[in-house]
Amino acid sequence: MWRFAEFLEIDPSISISLGEGDTPLLNATCSRLTQPGAPTVCFKAEYQNPTGSFKDRIAAMATAIIARDALLGAVGTSSGNGGAAIAAYAARAGFPVMLFTVSGIVDGKLQQILAHGARANIVAELGSAFEGVETVAQTIATMAADQGWLAFLTGGRYAPEAMRGAETIAYELIEQRPTATAVYIPIGGGGLLASIWRGYQRMGVSKAIPRLIGVQPDGCPTLNRALAGRFEPLDGYLTTTISGLQVPVLFDFDATTAITESGGHVVEVTDQQAWDAQQILARQEGLFVEPAGATALAGVLFDLERGNLSEDDEVIVILSGAGHKDAVSAARLGEGNPPRHIKAEEIKSVLAEFGVSP
Repeated sequence: MWRFAEFLEIDPSISISLGEGDTPLLNATCSRLTQPGAPTVCFKAEYQNPTGSFKDRIAAMATAIIARDALLGAVGTSSGNGGAAIAAYAARAGFPVMLFTVSGIVDGKLQQILAHGARANIVAELGSAFEGVETVAQTIATMAADQGWLAFLTGGRYAPEAMRGAETIAYELIEQRPTATAVYIPIGGGGLLASIWRGYQRMGVSKAIPRLIGVQPDGCPTLNRALAGRFEPLDGYLTTTISGLQVPVLFDFDATTAITESGGHVVEVTDQQAWDAQQILARQEGLFVEPAGATALAGVLFDLERGNLSEDDEVIVILSGAGHKDAVSAARLGEGNPPRHIKAEEIKSVLAEFGVSP
């Protein structure tokens, strides 16, 4: 992504790269997305970034900032992907990381963090209720600034310069599909949506910006609330189980601007719809993503069923995170397709059942 250093306004010579960015744009091939009258649909494969999510772009930018400003290291909150990203870049650059994670962090993401040597603290209050999320974030941001650390909080309210790394997704989309009319983006804290919006703005294509559609679990409806003028954290418990999207407050208020000024809208989907989209991607497209990574496709399917997309639309779906990160959801994909335990002498008979003649 460092070929965009001019727009990132940082010296690329101080950057540490693991190969982030330049993820491919893959055309949809399954019948459900290519039937007559359907829009053109393609997938931005952000799950192919080095640690398996778009947050590698943010971590790469954060690492360059730490080097530029001679900071001591990074401290932050994480539901998993951001923590794994900054842990990996810290290991390569040689600075320490202290993370405070949600209590429901999935094992695959926690193990990534620990494998790279970052310190992880699982905070009980950052669970399904999240009453203290803003207090925790503000405490970390203030202490980091006062003591020479970088606050790695992946939202424009707390880490605006680091979040510019995610703007490079928009820069690439402008190159890959300049005629796109709609981009579907999963919503957790809103930072990805807001960053893509700012990326289009910074590249000076505001007149040709596609509609930006935020897709969020209906068990965490922060974006629609914010569009109605309610920016405070959600009350009570979250009901979604989608890892990475269980964020009860927007960390980036530009998410609402992204929707309104691009002519976009918000789609709320059930967890089951996200799981169904994940299965379509795995079984029909060969793309292995986690439920959060499939949520944007669930939004596309929702809008297709309601006639909100036309055959003239050119749709981009952001696939944000890799499937290997969430073992429970990966196992769900394989239900009904268990492995068979056989003996070597049974291979010919098994092949015959499959239609392969001996």
